[in-house]
Amino acid sequence: MSHDVPVCKIMMNNARSEPGHVFEALGVTKRFGGVVAVDNVDLRLKTGEVLAVVGDNGAGKSTLIKAITGALSRDEGQLYFDGQAVQIDSPTAAKSAGIETVYQDLALVNELTVTKNIFLGREIVRDDFLGRVFGFLDFRRMDNEVRALFGKLNIRITDIYREAEAFSGGQRQAVALSKTVMFGKRVAILDEPTAALGVRESQMAMDLVTSLKDHGLSVIMITHNMQHVLHYCDRVMVLRLGRHIATRNVSEVDGDSLVALITGANEPQAAQA
Repeated sequence: MSHDVPVCKIMMNNARSEPGHVFEALGVTKRFGGVVAVDNVDLRLKTGEVLAVVGDNGAGKSTLIKAITGALSRDEGQLYFDGQAVQIDSPTAAKSAGIETVYQDLALVNELTVTKNIFLGREIVRDDFLGRVFGFLDFRRMDNEVRALFGKLNIRITDIYREAEAFSGGQRQAVALSKTVMFGKRVAILDEPTAALGVRESQMAMDLVTSLKDHGLSVIMITHNMQHVLHYCDRVMVLRLGRHIATRNVSEVDGDSLVALITGANEPQAAQA
């Protein structure tokens, strides 16, 4: 008798996929023992938008993202691309489906160069005898693609042979976000892209977030920065204690009303705008 635990159970709520959304995560629930970290949450991402996900510490933001990208197994919930159900049960499956995720720790390897970090796990093999037989890598081609990408994104990192640990926080974030542009097909998910950055570096990172949208990606961004929400995002989704409280168009809210939703000072009549 098999004792395998299913990665994703059938949705327990009545939510259904709706037209006009590139990606949907419906009825997502994640439990850790008796603690419900994410409770029957619906997330809908429109084509070509930046959707902010906000909430206080412990609201379930990062857990929700990990549950929909396969970093954590979901207890309940179903995922959709363009209205079609998809199964994502690992980060590799998420990448194959077209989802690129940049976590708060950036996931850069300090001892590797810029090119090696960007192509990590996706290295290009030489198209000759040495490549086909022995798997030799085509570093010249990878270097050229990185330089072309940096030029397109206006990233001013000239020495791509330096190890990642030698770069500033803003430069490291630029490398992580450029990887999303390089390989992201449909959706980019960013977990606190300006955390621990100064004002100038935060501006650079948010300009790159705008570049993701300009390059055809739809973006989900976890953030605590209300000004970034109001100036760079199209809609904002509020979580509190693992539950979906509201989703609003950014044009309909301001900093005070967002804080009221986050803290519970304002209880909306309907969770979904």
